[in-house]
Amino acid sequence: MPPDSHPPRVIQWAAALVAVEGAAVLAAAAVLCVATLVTPPDSYAGAASGIALGLVFGAAILRLALGLRRLEAWSRGPVVVTQLLLVPVGYTFAVNAGMPVYGVPILLVCVAVLGLLFSPGGRMAMPGR
Repeated sequence: MPPDSHPPRVIQWAAALVAVEGAAVLAAAAVLCVATLVTPPDSYAGAASGIALGLVFGAAILRLALGLRRLEAWSRGPVVVTQLLLVPVGYTFAVNAGMPVYGVPILLVCVAVLGLLFSPGGRMAMPGR
């Protein structure tokens, strides 16, 4: 993408929502880190692996958002897969765990990102459509 051009609004919105997801995962890793320091966990190895996975996945999701923003063709597929993997997470929080305050926003963002990417404007904007 030339430096002076901008992606269409639907891609900008999708990239922004994916960036919010990445930031939320990083925030969850930070909360887990603070909780581990404040209250001794049952397993330090489990807490450390949870923090490490949160950092890696949060950074990866942020990179996917940047790829969308730059209209990099490779980024669309992993973003779609990420959203499809987050749907059961949102459902579990909202219904099974009885925490709709966490689950409903996850589900709404997933539906919004998928809707934006599969809209006619979203499909036409990405190279290799």
